[in-house]
Amino acid sequence: MRLSMPLISHLWAMKKLELLIGKLIGSKFWVHLLFCLLFVFLFSIPVALSGNQGIARSALFSCLFILLCTYAGRWCGKLWLSGGVHAAFLRGLFLSSSLLSLTGAAGAAYLFKGSIPKYFVQYFGVSFPLVVLFIFLGLSFALVRNSLLKQVNEAKLLQEQKESELRLLLSQLSPHFLFNTLNNIYGISLTQQQRVPQLLLKLSELLRYSVYETRERFIPLKNELLYIKNYIDFEKIQTGDKLLVESDIEKIDDAHLLIAPMLLIVFVENAFKHSKITRENRIFISISLHVKDSWIEFRIKNSYDSARYQAHQPIEQSGVGMHHTVKRLDLIACAG
Repeated sequence: MRLSMPLISHLWAMKKLELLIGKLIGSKFWVHLLFCLLFVFLFSIPVALSGNQGIARSALFSCLFILLCTYAGRWCGKLWLSGGVHAAFLRGLFLSSSLLSLTGAAGAAYLFKGSIPKYFVQYFGVSFPLVVLFIFLGLSFALVRNSLLKQVNEAKLLQEQKESELRLLLSQLSPHFLFNTLNNIYGISLTQQQRVPQLLLKLSELLRYSVYETRERFIPLKNELLYIKNYIDFEKIQTGDKLLVESDIEKIDDAHLLIAPMLLIVFVENAFKHSKITRENRIFISISLHVKDSWIEFRIKNSYDSARYQAHQPIEQSGVGMHHTVKRLDLIACAG
């Protein structure tokens, strides 16, 4: 594909403009300069509309004076934030208020009346409260901005911490599943070697999902359901005819219906594990999943014999999967 020279020049100019805009946005100096120019422009509109060009100089002085008072207040706010209400802050506040009040009174007396000595005291009574007002306005801006930045930074840190914990829990969950599965395959390989190849093939499909799909914070629900189906098929190969599964899982085609990965499988795995604690010859699992008004209604039941469980209960129980799932749900809810 060939590009003409004018097109190349146009693309180069657009790239330079994009870089320039990026620099302007990233530079505090240019942001403040643009703000001041916009403020002066907006301030000058009423003067231009009035048609009285004689007050243009006085209006410009007033505009710049307001900006100067506001930025002086912002500077005092930085002094406050650097060490609280201390000598440097009080000194800066007093000096800026005094100098700006004197400057404002002198400038107003000269511009509006043409005589500083005669009208200085009169305009000082107007200048001082205006200076105090805009200094405290700038001071308030600095304090509010600092408070908002702190809240944003704290929220970002909290979000990063929760996402880090979530990734850690998810990484711990997959090895837990793999550990249980390999133990089962090992037991089958001792007595029924012919079933091992099918199990390994299904296991590879399950691991492919857990390695690649779980990188995202949320995935399509239909992908998670496909993973559950593969897991059930895997368990059927392991257990054989002894397993009876009743499945009432709604068919989901909407790719925008999302869920946290590896969330439901923990309950399915837990049901299969405890279903084997029974005196009956058959193992029973019932799974139901339906979506109602963006809510997932998930139910699972399994065969279980509490008396046999108590008799064969291990001294230490890890409960890793269920514990991590509850914690994941808490973190997802907090992270929003």
